[in-house]
Parts: sequence; C-alpha cells; structure tokens
Amino acid sequence: MKSKLTAYLLWFFLGFWGAHKFYLNKTGMGILYLFTFGIFGVGWFIDLFTLGGQVDTYNALFGRQFGSSNQNVNTNHIVVNAPDSNKNNSKSISNQLHKLHDLKEKGILSEEEYTAQKSKILS
Repeated sequence: MKSKLTAYLLWFFLGFWGAHKFYLNKTGMGILYLFTFGIFGVGWFIDLFTLGGQVDTYNALFGRQFGSSNQNVNTNHIVVNAPDSNKNNSKSISNQLHKLHDLKEKGILSEEEYTAQKSKILS
C-alpha cells in the first residue's frame, strides 16, 4: 500500500524529477518527468490535483495481489487448462502454466487463484 502523504511529499520536493511517478511504479512517466523537468512544469502542476487518485488506483490494483482485506475483490473464474489437441501433453502443460503466470503478472488472478489453477494443471 502506497501512502498519499509520501506521494505528495515526493511530488512537492522532487516532483520535477518524477520521484512521485517512480514511487507509484510508473517508471516510463518518471523518466519522462526526469528529462523534461516535470513536462515543463505543466505535468507537475496537474499532478497536484490527480495524485491522490493515482495513489488510490495503485492501491486498488496492487493491493489485491498481496491479500489486502479492506477492498472488495471480484473473483475471476478463468479456465486455462483446456486440452490442446495440436501439441503433446508436456508442451500443453508448459503453455498453460505460461498463460497462467501471465494472468497473475497482469493482476487478473490473485495469488490464491493462481495457486489453485496451477495445482489443477499439475495434477
């Protein structure tokens, strides 16, 4: 969970260099702010009004992955272990595990959902 206070302090003191963007794992925007001096000050000023929402969005997206209990979590039922008739069994399992891992990395599956689906594939 990221703190709004920390984000605003970084924005105020180091915002022209994108410190608050790096704090919210927005590396691309952080690099852009770094080389353009906060998009010539305009981006830095706009962030005064939008930074709280950016922190909320970050916490909503990534808090779910780490088991945050204070948020409503929608459970996605995704079937990734459908049989693949064109490949042999070991390649099929490997592909299914790769697809499952990609879904977890994108934040579509929680850690618990990932573990449950993985055990179904491997059994």
